[in-house]
Amino acid sequence: MFHTQQTVGKFIMVPGLALLTCLYMASPAHAKKDKPAPEAWSDWSSLGAGFLARRREPEKMDRPVSERRLATTQARAISKKSRSAKGKKWRQWRQWRGNAASSADQLWLYTTEEGLHSVTIAELALHSGASEARLRKKATKGQLSLTNAGSAVSWYFDPATDVIRFPATVYETFYTDTNAYHFTMDHSAAAPMPSSRLRRGKPVRTGADTAFIDTLHFEEEPDFSFSTGPVAAEPDADYWFWDYLYGGYKDQISVPLSIPYPAAQGTARISITLRGWTNLEYGDEHEVYARLNGTDIGSSIVWDGFDSAELVAEFDQGLLDPSGDNTLTLHNSYAAGTHPGQFLDAVDIRYSRMPVSDDDTLWLHNVKAGTQRVGGFSSENITVIEAPAGRSVLRRDILVEPDGLGGWSASFETRAGVDYLVVGDEGDYLASVAADTPSSLAKKSNSADYLVIAPREFSGTANALASYREARFGRVSIAWLDDIYDEFSDGREDPAAITSFMTRVQKQWRTPPSVVTLLGKGSLDMKDRMGYGDNFIPIAMVSTPWAIAVSDDRLLDNDTRQGFAVGRLPITSDEEGLAYLQKLMSYESGNIDAERYHALLVADNADSGGNFAANSEQMAEHLFATAGFDQISTLYHPLDKVRNSLIQSATWQTGYVSYDGHGSSGQVGDGTENFIKASDAALLQNTTYPVFAALTCAAGDDSMPGARSLAAALVLNPTGGAIASLAPTGLSLDQDAQQLAYAFVDSAFAGMNTVGDAVRDAKVQTTGAIGEFMPRIYSVVGEPAVFAR
Repeated sequence: MFHTQQTVGKFIMVPGLALLTCLYMASPAHAKKDKPAPEAWSDWSSLGAGFLARRREPEKMDRPVSERRLATTQARAISKKSRSAKGKKWRQWRQWRGNAASSADQLWLYTTEEGLHSVTIAELALHSGASEARLRKKATKGQLSLTNAGSAVSWYFDPATDVIRFPATVYETFYTDTNAYHFTMDHSAAAPMPSSRLRRGKPVRTGADTAFIDTLHFEEEPDFSFSTGPVAAEPDADYWFWDYLYGGYKDQISVPLSIPYPAAQGTARISITLRGWTNLEYGDEHEVYARLNGTDIGSSIVWDGFDSAELVAEFDQGLLDPSGDNTLTLHNSYAAGTHPGQFLDAVDIRYSRMPVSDDDTLWLHNVKAGTQRVGGFSSENITVIEAPAGRSVLRRDILVEPDGLGGWSASFETRAGVDYLVVGDEGDYLASVAADTPSSLAKKSNSADYLVIAPREFSGTANALASYREARFGRVSIAWLDDIYDEFSDGREDPAAITSFMTRVQKQWRTPPSVVTLLGKGSLDMKDRMGYGDNFIPIAMVSTPWAIAVSDDRLLDNDTRQGFAVGRLPITSDEEGLAYLQKLMSYESGNIDAERYHALLVADNADSGGNFAANSEQMAEHLFATAGFDQISTLYHPLDKVRNSLIQSATWQTGYVSYDGHGSSGQVGDGTENFIKASDAALLQNTTYPVFAALTCAAGDDSMPGARSLAAALVLNPTGGAIASLAPTGLSLDQDAQQLAYAFVDSAFAGMNTVGDAVRDAKVQTTGAIGEFMPRIYSVVGEPAVFAR
């Protein structure tokens, strides 16, 4: 059903998921003309109130996360995850920026864990091209620099194992869990870790097992547990949740909390982050209370609507299980006849912990002054680092002895308020290494008429596209995504780095570009929780009345009134990008035949959302009168057999195809009509490639992990489909979409502008006349500098 606001699409609140229907209607990506895999559906599950539901799922959802990446999705060139160094089997990781033998005085070291990290001299030599002897000499003399977000990081060289070690801190945002350390072969920020002097007798006695205050963060993000609706007013919010409550149908949830080695006494503090996913009642709708190991803790928290809330409680540590295994239970309370819903996002615990290591490593925070003992280590080879997050000192004055429990302990003098990192033989990690290719994106002297933004995985497509567009644009530049991260977010992955880069480009480059092309699919799953590995160019979101939606204009800080034409090729492999480029070159080099002056207008049946056939009739008159079309065909549901026609290649032998009506990311028409699906679009064999205008909901939304939108399937079909598409990434208002479409066809066909310029013109011309969010969710799928004729 359509909303009274004339929304082209459907919005549902699925209990516990509250997801847009468009997120479940996408089809898996297919790069070639292979027959698509059969559509997969989840099992039926209860939504409460007597309703059942299932969702369409991408391929391989029945497999482990590590096995889900599709064959058509190119693997990322490097793993940035920390790896355990157990057994000291130093691994060589593939690099992704330049050749291993190239000369690079600068490297990036990536970590994902808190603790001591190692990198071998051999691996540094492999990625830098420097000799091991040179690196070893510099390390011995302390003439190497390591920085994190511009601040010097302490390190030390262990000649016995030929490794450099450094303490790393956790860096985690909604977009990444990877921290980045910049390594240079100079002493500009050198901070070699000094060693403490050995005091006679070392500590005179075994230290006390003094507890310290530790903080733990718990957050699970299961498959499909994202919801873009409740955060509609917060485009930068965390939209991936752990679990949910639903009044009357799911009144409690339990989650395990591993809280190791709690002290017997003390007061602990828990903070539980929640968000409402219903807004159905007047006044405060939500009430949630918590129990830990069966005992009530704190008071309930009450709030309303889609806001986030934090339940905070202090409790006696006697409630914590000495084994470390604890259960948190959340319960909701509600008035009879109401059904409020709440998401659980995360849990944080602050408690007094005994000094016993986990996995041969322990970071003690803000300790007391005295002689401290830390036990639980696997061998007598124990390293102690004072102030690991600051001006570190490698402590030599430690007493190592059996801890009386089958392991080993270290005792050492401590200073009040200082952190200490204590690591055993198997407690450090291996950092991932990549060469830092020099870049100068921030220079004011830069100029570009046409700009490509791409990951280096797609260097073949990026270089070929840049070379091809040089014939029309004098200055074509490529901004590699990792260089943007290096210069604008300290090597960390963050969509805001692209935004900052483009702000600088527009304000400070000598000549800013008039066209920007993004190469790579973006995904809601930026951390690759689900394992599809298809977030190549990240996304930014904007608010709409119903949910947040993808907006490349926001990502690129593009004010269309003074900005540039933008398009995205949501490719998942270099092969796929090169195939599209061949299609583009064929399209632009061929003769403009009569079919380019033909159009096909497709419309859904009229309902409360709009009279779609009447809209199309008016558009047909406009195209005849102003855009030079000499033949216009129509397909109107239910009078015509729309699906039978739309899946035929001959139907697409035309210059312009427009669809007006219901739709979702992977199809147009509702779930029973299926006028054309992404899997159908991938099989088309037409030889004239039209421009496709999707005046519907979400047909250009490629953010679903492991899936492809209808618009992308049409555009990336290498031997059929469309050459480019104007399509929305979220729910769309029909009458507003009509105004955008009129302005678009006037600019593209009557004005003879490129598709990208026509979309930009349409957004400028409709400013103030349509919903503020509408221009931001409509974008070009395809290369934006292509002409419609």
